[in-house]
Amino acid sequence: MEQPEQEQAIKKASKLRILFRMAFICNIFFIICMIMRYTTLPKYIPQPLIEFAIVLGWLAPVINFINFMLVLILPSRVKNKFIPLWLLYVNIICFLLQIYFFFILKDAPHT
Repeated sequence: MEQPEQEQAIKKASKLRILFRMAFICNIFFIICMIMRYTTLPKYIPQPLIEFAIVLGWLAPVINFINFMLVLILPSRVKNKFIPLWLLYVNIICFLLQIYFFFILKDAPHT
């Protein structure tokens, strides 16, 4: 009886791990978006790559918010090491940066 319950827990944890990895990738693109916003880098990058970075970069705060709501709802997944702690901490730092850029920072981008 215990084996199927353990397998279900592992499947749920792997879905959560995939979501955290996707958030990590989106966070990288968010940082690239911030670099492009404050520099002249978009002049040297092909337009499709810029569009791809913008879509994933601006999706990052939404995915991070979902991740942290799931962590609050399912804290046992973090305690049982289903999610690597470094991934959790990096996503937290990026989420704090996103809150700063979206709600606190009030400046104009580089023109």
